[in-house]
Amino acid sequence: MKLKTIAQHVKQAATTTRGKVAGGAALVMSSATALAQTAPAGAEAAFSEVQSQGADMAGYAWPVVASITAALIGIKLFKKFANRAS
Repeated sequence: MKLKTIAQHVKQAATTTRGKVAGGAALVMSSATALAQTAPAGAEAAFSEVQSQGADMAGYAWPVVASITAALIGIKLFKKFANRAS
């Protein structure tokens, strides 16, 4: 085969839908392997700090969630018994 014929076949394969999908998948895989390096030294410390702050905030939220849930249940029960009483 001549170089021109090979170039035409490559161009035709790249312009079809299957060729675009295959090319896109190849680009994604190559970029993923290029970026799958070890994290910088400060990144691990930053992620652990964010994780600990998230755990602290979740701990602060549970009493609020529990009190709101108890209040909503209390309101529903009050309405239920008030409707039966009247």
